[in-house]
Amino acid sequence: MVTEIIGKAPEGNVFPTPSELHSPQVMSRHVKELALYLNAQLAGIADLGRLDAELSHGYPFAVVCAVESSYDPYTSPGFGGQGAVQAGQFVTFIVASWIRELGYRATMKIEMPRDQRERLAVAAGLGTRNRNQGLVVAKYGTRIHVADIIFTDLPLMADG
Repeated sequence: MVTEIIGKAPEGNVFPTPSELHSPQVMSRHVKELALYLNAQLAGIADLGRLDAELSHGYPFAVVCAVESSYDPYTSPGFGGQGAVQAGQFVTFIVASWIRELGYRATMKIEMPRDQRERLAVAAGLGTRNRNQGLVVAKYGTRIHVADIIFTDLPLMADG
């Protein structure tokens, strides 16, 4: 499937000279605007320094993107469920590549179970957890898929 091909694609190198940046607030806005332009329905930044060390993987920030999903990708193996996975991979692949081109580390290759992705989505201010510990967002309810998390050292300002 396309999702497997994208998942196995090499990430590429970090540009050797970091770019001059705006403030963390401006860079956060740029990152989220790029994700939304690429058709993520939600995008947020989590400060990993405020969370459990097991979630940070040595990075200070996580960029969390989510796409609408009519079917649960974890229980729907067909295109209905996997279409959201593919859409999310497209967004995170390009955003992470752009961050590396700026000269900062960015990876989406760290495997995370669903509950950890959703914890980061809550930390990034995208939604809340319901009584079943699932992610709920205002506009889409539970019809949302949290894409691969982008771990980065790009100076950003957290949302959550």
